[in-house]
Amino acid sequence: MAEDNNQVGTIESVLSGIVSGAIAIPKGLFSLGATLIDLGAGTDKAAEVEQWFDDLTEFDEKAEATAAGKITELLVNIGIPGGYGFSLGSKLAGKAMQAGKTGTLLKANSPKLAGVLDNMKASQSAAKLTAGALTGGVAEGVFVGDVKDAGTLAFDLDEEDDPGRELLNRVKFGTEGALFTGIIGGVGRGIKKLANRNKDLDINNNRLDRWIDKTAGKLRARGDKTQEFFDEERLSIGLRAADASAARNISRDIDVDIDKMFSPMSTIFNKQNAKNRQLFLNDVNELLMSGNPSIGSKGEVKFGALDKTKLSKLSEKIKRYTKNADEASEVEINISGSLSNIRTKWANLFSQIGGKLDKSELAEFKQLFGGKFKNYLGSTYDIFQNKSLLPWMSYTPTAEAVSKTKAVLIQSAKDAGRELSGQEADDAVARILKTARLPAGLRMDKPSDVIFEVPSFFVNRSTLKDAASMGGRSTISAGSLKNADKQVIEELLGKQKNPMQTILGGTAKLSLIARRNQFFDELIKKSDELQAAGKEPMFAKTADEARLLFGDDYKVIEVIDPGGKLSISKGATNPFGNAQQPLYARPGIADALKKTSMQMEDKGMLAQMYESLVLYPKATSQIAKTILSPVTHLRNFVSAGAFAAANGIMPGNFAATVKRQVGKNIEDVEEVNVIKMAYQALQTPLKGTRQQNELYEKLLRLGVVNSNVKLGDLSRLMEDVNFGETMTSDKGMRMMLKPLSKLKSVSQDLYTAEDDFWKIYSWGVEQARMENRFKDIGLVRGQFFKNSAGEEIRLTQEYLEERAADIVRNNIPNYDYVSEFIKGLRKLPIGNFVSFPAEIARTGTNIIQSALREISEEVIVDGKVFKPFARTGYTRLFGFATTVAAVPYATSQMFGALYDVTDEERDSIRRYVADWSKNSTLLPIKNKDGTFSYVDFSHANAYDTLVRPIQTVINKVADGEKDNDGIVNDFIAGTFEAMKEFASPFISEAIWTEAVLDIMTRGGRTKDGYQVFNPQDSGGDKASKVMAHLVKAQMPFSLPQLKRIDQSIEEVDIITKGKYDKYGQTYEFGDEFAGLFGFRPVEINAERVINFKIADFQKGTRDSRSLFTRNTLKGGPVESREIVDAYINANRALFGVQKNMKLDMEAGQVLGLGEDAMEEAFSRVGSTQYGALVEGEFKPFLPSAEIQQSFEANAEKLGLENPYEEASEVIENIFDELSQTNLNFPEFPSIENPLMPIMQDTPITPTTLNLPSIDQSVMTQSQAANQFSGLTMAQKISLLFPNG
Repeated sequence: MAEDNNQVGTIESVLSGIVSGAIAIPKGLFSLGATLIDLGAGTDKAAEVEQWFDDLTEFDEKAEATAAGKITELLVNIGIPGGYGFSLGSKLAGKAMQAGKTGTLLKANSPKLAGVLDNMKASQSAAKLTAGALTGGVAEGVFVGDVKDAGTLAFDLDEEDDPGRELLNRVKFGTEGALFTGIIGGVGRGIKKLANRNKDLDINNNRLDRWIDKTAGKLRARGDKTQEFFDEERLSIGLRAADASAARNISRDIDVDIDKMFSPMSTIFNKQNAKNRQLFLNDVNELLMSGNPSIGSKGEVKFGALDKTKLSKLSEKIKRYTKNADEASEVEINISGSLSNIRTKWANLFSQIGGKLDKSELAEFKQLFGGKFKNYLGSTYDIFQNKSLLPWMSYTPTAEAVSKTKAVLIQSAKDAGRELSGQEADDAVARILKTARLPAGLRMDKPSDVIFEVPSFFVNRSTLKDAASMGGRSTISAGSLKNADKQVIEELLGKQKNPMQTILGGTAKLSLIARRNQFFDELIKKSDELQAAGKEPMFAKTADEARLLFGDDYKVIEVIDPGGKLSISKGATNPFGNAQQPLYARPGIADALKKTSMQMEDKGMLAQMYESLVLYPKATSQIAKTILSPVTHLRNFVSAGAFAAANGIMPGNFAATVKRQVGKNIEDVEEVNVIKMAYQALQTPLKGTRQQNELYEKLLRLGVVNSNVKLGDLSRLMEDVNFGETMTSDKGMRMMLKPLSKLKSVSQDLYTAEDDFWKIYSWGVEQARMENRFKDIGLVRGQFFKNSAGEEIRLTQEYLEERAADIVRNNIPNYDYVSEFIKGLRKLPIGNFVSFPAEIARTGTNIIQSALREISEEVIVDGKVFKPFARTGYTRLFGFATTVAAVPYATSQMFGALYDVTDEERDSIRRYVADWSKNSTLLPIKNKDGTFSYVDFSHANAYDTLVRPIQTVINKVADGEKDNDGIVNDFIAGTFEAMKEFASPFISEAIWTEAVLDIMTRGGRTKDGYQVFNPQDSGGDKASKVMAHLVKAQMPFSLPQLKRIDQSIEEVDIITKGKYDKYGQTYEFGDEFAGLFGFRPVEINAERVINFKIADFQKGTRDSRSLFTRNTLKGGPVESREIVDAYINANRALFGVQKNMKLDMEAGQVLGLGEDAMEEAFSRVGSTQYGALVEGEFKPFLPSAEIQQSFEANAEKLGLENPYEEASEVIENIFDELSQTNLNFPEFPSIENPLMPIMQDTPITPTTLNLPSIDQSVMTQSQAANQFSGLTMAQKISLLFPNG
């Protein structure tokens, strides 16, 4: 039965549960006292006491009106005394052990106890935990209000109202409570220890503490690194992201201006226009790389003005291809300005490198830089962009380029006095293509352009006098070739002369070197600062110093970049590159630095096949379902708004403003609308965006934006699929979706922007309300205050921006803060976007911690103490509670009220939804025709990860009302189910993996039972359906959703014709449009679902029966008693299956499933079974004649008597008893096995357990004669415990 339809809401029930649970504590104590009196006096005082407490208030009735109220009541009832008992027991044990240490407790009077204390000293934590668990268990057994209502997990409680049995029930409950209290207490203490010790734990030389820290490191953002290392690393990532963003914006601006002259459509259909565009791009690229840069005395680089001749040539072309003089002038100014801007950016990055050099290195830098930078920044080739294990996806040079190269090789051989056949020339070309690679760094003493192998004679075409030769081949660079030959090789390798590619690729390479070196320098600087402040530094210069600082917990830092790929010289730009003078650090830092090395291990064929067949399709399927799905874009934007709301920032506050400094003086500020600022800073092609690019670059440095968690998983996954030496995530995505590159790029920008908008908005509002709280205590910009740590701080825009950024980074999902362990799960064929639920859990916890910290945070101004942020803290707590709990609940209740859905109908709906929605927040809808639909609100709820486990427990307890095993059993079962729900995103099959397993392991059926192909299909049909199923997993654009929209509009037949789908269903436009935002109503087709439930029923029936044969027909000896036990267990499982089917049938009737339709659906089961289910009769299992013959044959094989002969009579008697069982019974009847075991080790009795034995005959006689109550207490004890 569903919960009774009542007027008590869930919130009222939960609040009543708190009061009722508190009242149950004294109720349990007084009830226990009354039970002891009843035991001695033969009275019934316990029942009177319990009745008095039950009549005291109506809170208990309101609490029991909902499952959530019942759970709350139970947790309060046993949680308060159990928690207090655990704490008290732990403290007493601690004091006892301390007394033992000082010799003040039982020093000579009790040698045994003293010995126990000596043993406990060795493991104080374990002793305190054990004592706390025992005390907590006793407290729970004493104070639980009603043991039978609460129930237990492992023990069967006696239902009879007898004082002795009531006491035994409390002992059982307390025993089980001690176990769970110990587990919960131990876990809680571990978490508290981690929280309190924070960063000091990772620099502790205690082995246990180090182990705890290492374990925790798997799940925290910084991993095993120190906080200082993580902060510097995060800043370096932000700087590189800002560099890349600047390059993207500049290249985009150039692309827009060029499109004004050569529109994309005109170049597709007009080959001459395409050629003219490419020639124009070449000219822009030449202008970009023109001029002679200068280098100052401190290594500062200046590119100077653009080459006037090349600029003039470009200007003439612009005038030729633009519409008029005004447009020509605008395009010229824009392009030349963009080129100057990126050259300035490059100059600053080069200056970062040059400023680290000593005098001799700087001289070399000046001498060679002018020729180096062009080759380095301009070396972008198609052969490295499009490299794959799959030949048809790899770069292929044109036939003309191959022919030109062969001609050059043949002529070179002729010049060297030898003949080169056509086949040899083909082999030489193939060798060039195979060995071509780019040097990873900018070294003054090494080539900076493409390197490849050629026949040794080809050196005569280069400027090299002596080239190293091995096996008749030499390695040379394109830069060493004469100009004509260089152009031939560049054409063969597909050199890009596109300025946008040059800007993007050049900036990426240059930023990598400059920011890496900057990162290393800052690490050394920070380490020195820590040591100067008397704290533990990050690095030690010698092994002796490392032992002194780190104990035995250190490692030598492996040489990073030993070839100097990321250095411009062999000098000191890399403090970790000298093998002769290595540095030392704790393992977490040493391992983290090792990962920054550019050395990549070669992957074997199996690894490459795994990437190609598993990871690559996994990435493409996830891309198809996210950035290429319009539906997902809408849901992404709507759900991301919940992150702001959860922090107490209402998305509808469009008038919110923030002050931004506009001048050098701190007082020069302007009020800026936060919504407008957030939109203008977005990096999308939408009108009005990209208006505040400098702000966006600042936000990148602060780690606020471009940290979309799902997109981060995708990008890192594409980095894992490293098909070529220089493959990157961007290149992988571009290669994979080349036909849709423009669309993919726009979709990716929008997907990022949907996340960025709310982060920028939150960042602005956090600043504004922080400054307002300071203003409330009379503090304005420029003034000083002291924080709770006593540090003096000046209130500036930088302080407000950094603190607001810290809140956004920690309270809103951010890929940079996902632990490496969670990120690593992306490489497995399981899990979809595993980082997102992990971030929801992290940020949800952080929001609460932030709020509590703000409520108590103190600020000192002029000696006065204020708590300015308390208001913000309460607002944040309210916002979180509203977003996570109140909104889903209120929305569900609102739908129920609007559509007049009863609790029984709501529960019936939940039984008929898809498995993935059973524990979702459902919005029920009763349609006008009496049918039902529902909206899965969890799809649009970003915080469903936190809500779903709670809903799962509530559902399990609500379902448990149908049995009498108590709330605890259902609560524990719900907790395990909730753990499964929480873990589901991490361990469930990935989209692609699921589609493959449907074909390979599930025999052509999906997990939900849908048939992909029929086993009787022809080979061609099977192949077609399999391919269609696999393609569907990769299908972008939310095609099924768009199909339904098409079918909902009769006049429109773009995607599919007609209004019916293949199941004959029709769709409403309003419902399908709402689905774009995650609110699509799903109609419950009870006639269709009942067929799946019947299939589950048949499988459950088979599985239940197999429990009997699986445990008794293994081939070895088996006892009659074991056969009877297996028979009882098989029927117990079968009872659950039939009872569940009965409930499904009742729910179907509530949802409008007619009797005729039900009967037709059950035709494959049989009328007998169907009739029994309708009447609620349990049909027990009876072993067939074939099974009985199997027992006889097995016994004959073993030369033993047939054990089934003795068991058969008992089984028949049990069968007769079970045939009288009704499926409406709350639980399976208790059936005892009358057969005794043939072979038995030492019997388990109170004596063997070292417990006082109970004289059962006296108990039976006394109870039967009803004389036990007439005895004195001494007589009762003597009778019950004759052994003393």
